[in-house]
Amino acid sequence: MDSNETQVMVVDSHPIVREGLRQFLESTGGCIVIAEAGDADAALYASEKHEHEVLLMSASLPGSDVFKFIRTYKKQYPKRKVVVCYIKQDVNLLQEFKQCGTDGFIGQNANSGEYSVAVKAVMEGGNFFSENLTDILFQAKYATSSQKNAYDLTSRELEILSLLANGYCNKEIANKYDLSVRTVETHRLNIRRKTKSNTLSHLVRIARSLGLSNMGGEINMDVESIAPAGTE
Repeated sequence: MDSNETQVMVVDSHPIVREGLRQFLESTGGCIVIAEAGDADAALYASEKHEHEVLLMSASLPGSDVFKFIRTYKKQYPKRKVVVCYIKQDVNLLQEFKQCGTDGFIGQNANSGEYSVAVKAVMEGGNFFSENLTDILFQAKYATSSQKNAYDLTSRELEILSLLANGYCNKEIANKYDLSVRTVETHRLNIRRKTKSNTLSHLVRIARSLGLSNMGGEINMDVESIAPAGTE
C-alpha cells in the first residue's frame, strides 16, 4: 500500500454498490478501500478493527438510523472524516447530515470522479458538496435573500434579529456591537414593525425561516466559497 493513499472504509447495504465505489476510488490512485460494511452495526465493528481516515457511506442504510450512526461514529473517531453519498436534493436533509458531523456531501446521480475529489477535499480539512447539491444551495441562498429583502431589514437589523433568535438580551447585544441599550431597543422596535411581530417567539420563527439562527450548527450557505467539483 502506498503511504500517500487515503485509507477509506465503504458502507453500503448492496455488495455491488460497494464494489463500484471501490473501483471509483482506487482507479484514481489516491485512495485505497481497506474495509467494507453493509449496515451501521457492522460499520462500527469494522471501524474498531481497521484503521482508516475517511468513511464513505450511503445516505440510506436499511434497518439503521444513519444520523445516529454518524453521531456515534464521530464521537468515537472525531479526527476521521465522513462522506455521505446518494443524498437527495433537499436542503433540510443536508442540514441534518451537517448537524451530525458529515464532512462531504455527494448527491444522487453525481459523477464518479466526484467521489475521489470529495475524499481529497475533506482530508484537506474542508467540506465538499457535489455539483448537483451546490445548485440546490445556490437556490436556497437566493430564495432566502429575497425573503430578507421582502422585510426590508437593514444589515444591522438582520444581525440583531439573529442574536435575538439565539438568546441574546438587549444588553448583551449592545455590548457586542458597542451600542447603547436604547439604540438596540430602537432597532428591535423597527424589526418588530417591519416583520409585524408582537412577540419574541414570532421573531425567533422569522429568524429561523431566514436562516439567521445558528442553533444546531447550520450549513454555511456562503456557496461562493465552495469550489466547483473537480477543481483545486
